[in-house]
Amino acid sequence: MIRTGAPNKPLDPTAETAAGQRRRSAGQNIPVRRAGSSALRWRAISVALAMALALATPTAWGQGRATLPLIAILEPGPLERPSGVLAGMNEALRQLGWVEGSTARFEIRYCDWQDDRMLEMARDLVRLKPAVLYTHSTPAVRAATQATKSIPIVVGVAGDLLGISVVKSLAQPGGNVTGMTLAMPELDRKRLELLKEAVPTASRVAFLFVPGMTPETMLRALDESSGLPRVEVFRVPVREPGQLESAFNHLVKERAQALFVADTAMFAANIERIAVLALKNRLPAISQAPGFADSGGLLAYGADVLDLGRRSAVYVDKILKGARPGDLPVEQPTKVDLILNAKTAKALGIPIPGSILLRAARVIE
Repeated sequence: MIRTGAPNKPLDPTAETAAGQRRRSAGQNIPVRRAGSSALRWRAISVALAMALALATPTAWGQGRATLPLIAILEPGPLERPSGVLAGMNEALRQLGWVEGSTARFEIRYCDWQDDRMLEMARDLVRLKPAVLYTHSTPAVRAATQATKSIPIVVGVAGDLLGISVVKSLAQPGGNVTGMTLAMPELDRKRLELLKEAVPTASRVAFLFVPGMTPETMLRALDESSGLPRVEVFRVPVREPGQLESAFNHLVKERAQALFVADTAMFAANIERIAVLALKNRLPAISQAPGFADSGGLLAYGADVLDLGRRSAVYVDKILKGARPGDLPVEQPTKVDLILNAKTAKALGIPIPGSILLRAARVIE
């Protein structure tokens, strides 16, 4: 279990002030599984993690606790919506035998997707001298590596770790960083192909991205994908959430017929808003961002974040047992799911091809 409170009193996340919460701040034929309410999966994740957080009791902080290894967690998002990566990691660590107060100590900091807070909270955790620092998302990884060059850092998931120069290579990271990366250009090309397959009439696709945060490998992959028959991709940069409305106005004026949304921390914090804007402007859209289809986007195609969290826990386990992060190869997703929002397809008047329905791991109705 993960503790965010002081050692001498039980944790009650629901009783904290907002300031306190921020401070204490985690293509094959696949049978179709049906889903109802769009919020059910994320609600289940949030409830499960909140229970794990809330069950820490004073008795778990018994004599000798200070000798237990400390696992520090830098959660870039808010306490109110813990990530699926963090939930999967927490679950797997328990299965591996790392239990709060018994075999390990946990400290977590939440950052509300604010870059300056990520660096502040990373430094706060480093001062505790943890045995390992766990985080996810590109900006949080950057903050963690700015805060320490010696404490092992495990990445639950992030973009291009090689591209942001925190590892020397995927096979031999070197340094103090290892974990999971989403930098797979072939999946970026596949997303564009799936969007085109779902909406064959779409020949002009807008790519919504954050300059400096979107991996260059992704940009190159999409540029190469512009060579697909009858597909033109044009970039629409967004530097801050306040630019989203104007960005959508721009891509509509540019006669976009479909939308590809990059997966970045800023978009993750505004994913519901982006999905609503896409639907409002009658744009079929795809993204790998967790929760995109659940929020109203037409398609989501990406790694299972719970699975990534579980796999990243193995890195934490190995490091706590003496392994060096620089010797542990960075891994990529092995489980990639396609999610279709049939309600959105109906609202847009799009007849979904049988090939998409067959591929979908989940259909939201």
